[in-house]
Amino acid sequence: MHRTPFDLLRLFLSLFQDMPPLSRALYLPGAVLLIGYPVLSVLLGPDQGGQAFATAFLLALAVRVGMGFEGMVRRMLTRYSVAQAVVFATLFAGIPLLVVALVDDPLWCQRMQSLFYVVIAGVFLQDVLNKRTSTAASFWPDAEMREHLPNLTKMMVVYNFGFLLLNETMIRVVEPSHWLLFWAVLPIIGHTVLRAMVLTVINLDAGHKA
Repeated sequence: MHRTPFDLLRLFLSLFQDMPPLSRALYLPGAVLLIGYPVLSVLLGPDQGGQAFATAFLLALAVRVGMGFEGMVRRMLTRYSVAQAVVFATLFAGIPLLVVALVDDPLWCQRMQSLFYVVIAGVFLQDVLNKRTSTAASFWPDAEMREHLPNLTKMMVVYNFGFLLLNETMIRVVEPSHWLLFWAVLPIIGHTVLRAMVLTVINLDAGHKA
C-alpha cells in the first residue's frame, strides 16, 4: 500500500491519542530533580549553583537508574550469562553516577544524557550493520513482535540519534536550570514518542503485507 508523507505524519500523530496511564518510573526522577534543585540551591547558597545542579541531578539519576536496573538486567540476560549481565548492568549504571558525583559542572550532567543516546544508538546501529535483531528482541520479546524486529532495530537508531540532537539543541539554547525541567519531563516525552514510533512500524509492516 502506497502512503504519502502526509499519510505517515497523520498516522504517527494519531497514535498519541488515548495514551495509557504512565508508570511512576517516568515521572518520579523528574519530581526528585524539580524538588531537590531549588532546595539545594537555597541550602548551599547562590555561589554554589553548579554544586546544587550536580547534586540534584545525581539524586534524580540515582532514582532513575535504581528503578530501571532490574529491567536492564533482565534484557541483558537474553544475551549474556547471569554473571556477565550483572557486571555489565552495574558498570552501565554505576559509571554515570560516579562521574556525576565527582563533578560540579552542569555541562557534565547534560553531556551524560547525550552519551547515553550515543551508546544506545551505537548498539542498535551495530545490529543493523550486522543484520541482527538481538537487542530489539530484548526490548520486545513477545512472539508477535518478531516479524517487526528488523524495522524496530532501525527505528531505534533514528529514535536515539533524534533525541541526541534534541538534547544537544536544548543544551545550547536554554539555561542549565531550564534544561533541568527538560530532563525532568524527558522520560515522558521519550516514552510517548517511542510508543508512537513502535505502533507506526507495526502499522507500516501490516500495510506492506496488505
